[in-house]
Amino acid sequence: MGASVRALTPGGAWRPAALGLVAELERRGLVAEVRGSGVVRVHNPAGAPDADDPQGQVFAPGLGQEVVCRRRDGVLWWWWVWSGPARHSPPELEPLCPVADVVTAVTRIVRVVAVPFADSPASSSRASSGSSGSSDGCE
Repeated sequence: MGASVRALTPGGAWRPAALGLVAELERRGLVAEVRGSGVVRVHNPAGAPDADDPQGQVFAPGLGQEVVCRRRDGVLWWWWVWSGPARHSPPELEPLCPVADVVTAVTRIVRVVAVPFADSPASSSRASSGSSGSSDGCE
């Protein structure tokens, strides 16, 4: 974990935190990318359907998760992005942890996209757990 990610101040920008989160997730065998507006998208390649399975490609898009950076009480936090209750509902956000707590964020995300029966680095990864904590956009 980079010192720059740990050194983020509560008023820091989201992009360095997102890049640090992506790097840590990729070290655990996951595929992650930074998208606009503070979004990090991650997926576990071990949960992806076989490339030669067209039906699997359509019906089983694999194991993925998005988190988004938003403020909570003046501090940047990672928030889980969950589907809304109906097809056209906006996504629902749930607090994950402060962006400076990379270990907790990675540990929890790895658990969500784990494939316990697969031979994947993410399915056997062990990391420590940590803390959790309203929102307006990131800087």
